[in-house]
Amino acid sequence: MAALALPAAVAGRSIIDLVAAQAARRPHAPALTARAADGSEQRLGYGELLSRARRLAAGLAGQGIAAGDHVGLMVNNEAGIEAAVTMLALHGLGAVMVPVNTRFAADEIVYVLNKARCSGLVVMDGFWPLVETLRPRLAGLRQVIVIGGAPGTAPVRWQDVFDAASDPGAFPCAVSPDAVSEILFTSGTTAHPKGAVMTHARSVASAYGFAEAMSLGDDDVYQSFFPFFTTAGLHCLLLPSWWAGAHAVLDPAFDLPEIIARMQRERATKYIGAPAFYIFLLDAFDPARHDLSAVRLFDYGGASMSVEVIRRLAQVFPHVELRQTYGMTESGPAGTVMRGDHGPARIASVGRPWPLTEVRIVGEDGAPLPTGAAGEIAIRAPSVMREYFDEPELTAKTLRDGWLMTGDIGYLDADGFLFHVDRKKDMIIRGGHNIGSLEVEEALFAHPAVVEAAVVAVPHAKLGEDIHAFVVARPGQPVDAAALQAFCRDKLADYKIPRRFTFTDTLPRGPMGKVLKADLRRQAIQSIQGSSAP
Repeated sequence: MAALALPAAVAGRSIIDLVAAQAARRPHAPALTARAADGSEQRLGYGELLSRARRLAAGLAGQGIAAGDHVGLMVNNEAGIEAAVTMLALHGLGAVMVPVNTRFAADEIVYVLNKARCSGLVVMDGFWPLVETLRPRLAGLRQVIVIGGAPGTAPVRWQDVFDAASDPGAFPCAVSPDAVSEILFTSGTTAHPKGAVMTHARSVASAYGFAEAMSLGDDDVYQSFFPFFTTAGLHCLLLPSWWAGAHAVLDPAFDLPEIIARMQRERATKYIGAPAFYIFLLDAFDPARHDLSAVRLFDYGGASMSVEVIRRLAQVFPHVELRQTYGMTESGPAGTVMRGDHGPARIASVGRPWPLTEVRIVGEDGAPLPTGAAGEIAIRAPSVMREYFDEPELTAKTLRDGWLMTGDIGYLDADGFLFHVDRKKDMIIRGGHNIGSLEVEEALFAHPAVVEAAVVAVPHAKLGEDIHAFVVARPGQPVDAAALQAFCRDKLADYKIPRRFTFTDTLPRGPMGKVLKADLRRQAIQSIQGSSAP
């Protein structure tokens, strides 16, 4: 089966071309609203965004940054303006951007910058003191540029580099679509983060596909809290917006009152967030005080969404279409979209493949499985990463004949709708029975006293693995393990009902709102050490 052909509008373009095309067509149309390092909220039109990027590129070139250099960008949404301008400036120079998670610990920062062979780093002033202490461990790092801070607080300040330059009217070189645009580090089952290599062509294909999945147009105001340093911030918000000519709005932080105020102020038409965002939105939203009448679409992705939350969203926001997208960093993040008009009968599905994307289910041998059979989800699309940086063996395991092995378990129905069962590593095998953690979580979440639930496997001497559930109860509605077990008896087979529970106020989360199940597994194992429970 041949891969899908690129539309003429997609082929041969770079990330810079997306913004340049919109700047030529609608220079004063808003391209980005975000927080700047000085604390102000700024709105840039397409023409201004492009001009600032060209000006900064000239300044960075004066600092010795050139085509082919790998440059770390350790910036969060609190400096979203500088982050976006720096990204485009680096692309215009032909440099490779390496986003660095600002929540990384010191050893993770060192690993990523060394692994990616970064010779330069642009970092927010709040993280500069840590980076300075790490310099002896960063042998290849020649240049550090600091965003924010008062004059004299850093060797080279971003603002000084920008102020000393002027817009040359053009970038210094034409960027090949096949040139590497960024290396996106993602955590997983390996000991260290893995660097997914994206090219300009792959990123443009991603922008096109996601813009189509979101039905983005140049009249849309498209908002999210997704961090800049994630594929969601880059490939689900910024680049699709700039493909479509939409207005991207980048929330500085996961702050519900501020996010709702910004949605009202900017008249957001579409919002994309992790499932946890919508759980908290339902609690925070007050129709007597909040006007979200401009919103036409909510999209959720990055983790599985509870059917119960979907139903509650539909009740509270009847005028808003609900969509679910499924993808991952390595896929660029090509995958599937569940549109609102697909109907309630498939509410548990994550939808059908979006443009330029193929999905199939394969067995352990990599051969396709029949309709309805559960196996590993495989994705093929022009936006799939080129490779894992400097990881040939891992790349060979993950990319097979052009197909990305996702590590997720799912199945396709007769109409091509994908149902996501679980992550391979999150499947629980209890006494020989395969149990999807998502199915158990869904049953627990249906209880009216449960705000959130997460389920993990723990070792068991006789059964191999057992089920441990972490539950966040709704304030003022106490619930215990016995009540939840009784509630689950008509929803789950007896072997799927958890016997071990931990009640907690919060669940540990990553920067995109995903529950960190590895942390929960460690907590669960620690809690049962020395236990005599059968």
